[in-house]
Amino acid sequence: MLRFVGAAAAMVALVFGLCGTPAAAQSSSPSLLVVGGTPAGVAAAVAAARDGVDTTLVAKGPELGGILTDAMMDQWDLNVAPDGDTIQGGIFRQIHDALGDAFTPQAAADAFAALVAREPRIRLITNARVIGVITSDEGSDRSISAVRFRSTDGKLFEIPAARVIDATDDGDVAALAGARYDLGRQDTGIDDRTQAVTLMFTVRGVDWQRVLATYDAARFGPGGALDRRAWGYSTLLAAYHPHEPGVLVRDLNLGREPDGEVTVNAIDVLGIDGLSDEQRLRARTLSEAETPYLLAFLRERLPGFADMTMGRFAADVYVRETRHFAGYERLTADDVWNGAIPKDSIGLSSYPLDLHPVTATDAQAYAPERHVYGVPFGTMVPLGLTNVLLASPSISATHVAAGSARVIPTTIEEGEAAGDAAALAAHHGWTFAAMAGNAEAITDLRATLRGDGVILSYRSTGRT
Repeated sequence: MLRFVGAAAAMVALVFGLCGTPAAAQSSSPSLLVVGGTPAGVAAAVAAARDGVDTTLVAKGPELGGILTDAMMDQWDLNVAPDGDTIQGGIFRQIHDALGDAFTPQAAADAFAALVAREPRIRLITNARVIGVITSDEGSDRSISAVRFRSTDGKLFEIPAARVIDATDDGDVAALAGARYDLGRQDTGIDDRTQAVTLMFTVRGVDWQRVLATYDAARFGPGGALDRRAWGYSTLLAAYHPHEPGVLVRDLNLGREPDGEVTVNAIDVLGIDGLSDEQRLRARTLSEAETPYLLAFLRERLPGFADMTMGRFAADVYVRETRHFAGYERLTADDVWNGAIPKDSIGLSSYPLDLHPVTATDAQAYAPERHVYGVPFGTMVPLGLTNVLLASPSISATHVAAGSARVIPTTIEEGEAAGDAAALAAHHGWTFAAMAGNAEAITDLRATLRGDGVILSYRSTGRT
């Protein structure tokens, strides 16, 4: 039977009636629908298009880039081997080559737009938010036959979908389709609270050369300063006492923009449900109220900041964690810490188990060490959905493991693998659920990824 799922189900059904989609969205069914203008969504669409698949990419905002553009994230949380060796290739390497280690939000948006523009098989739709799905039940499994959207001007439309890649950061499509998930640290049995969120901002008038010349680990704590970024300062910030409730400031991540402005990633807000617009607004309000106190502290104590003034706030808060879906496989903290590289790995990661606090008393449970591990294909396949892949921080991972796997370079490799998997599924008539347990399918997928420059295995003496 067909089922419409979504909060606006009744209203949308009345609007659409038996007439189908509005003219702007009417077309033959695309081979692939990618939902989410995130870096992972761009990678998925580009990979599929390069494999000859006609692809529709839908972004909720006017530009591509997700948190890199909306939340002002201007640096990569890189995956490298403990010895500094490169372990990521493919589309991520192409993006990194274009942007470098640090970049402006606009540079990121331009780079993603250029990637998509070079692929004539991609149809891009912007300013449209997913509001529901149409599903078909087949026994205990379910497939999506169409996804419904509302544009920023209020228009409603639907796009038929043979296969869907959910590249939204929160797994919105999979959730609307009824896939099972945990929230935050729910798998620990404590509660369903999530990691802190952050509102980034910029400052002006920083003497960056003084920042470079004065970073002292003995004085400021572990970290460093380079031409475009500086990080650490935990010892310095231990003396800072926030004024707003539910706010923590434990360290700094700074990025130098070409025009001299410096981005600041510092203020954590606790107890925020990143799925709630109201809660995200609360986080913004608390952050904006706390910022003047932090700036006064930095002017007095951080070399190079004496003449610093406030710049601008990011358009949106950086949400690190919401849903974790149940998949055919689950990535665990042991997998990350022990460097597990399973046979169905679609890419390598090594970012430390970096958990921002859930409560004010949380301490870092893991040392900031890197262990090269593989991201299994099965973590991208939500249980119970046959034609949906996840490429986002919402893949099947525990709360702790997601502290590593949530970073954008890892989601980009998930997106590339999802795009290639969609092409193989279309060619062979496979479902994604069937691919998760099919050795032939995984062999073909990994061969495709290797051919595109993705690194799939690693030894201490090198990579292959």
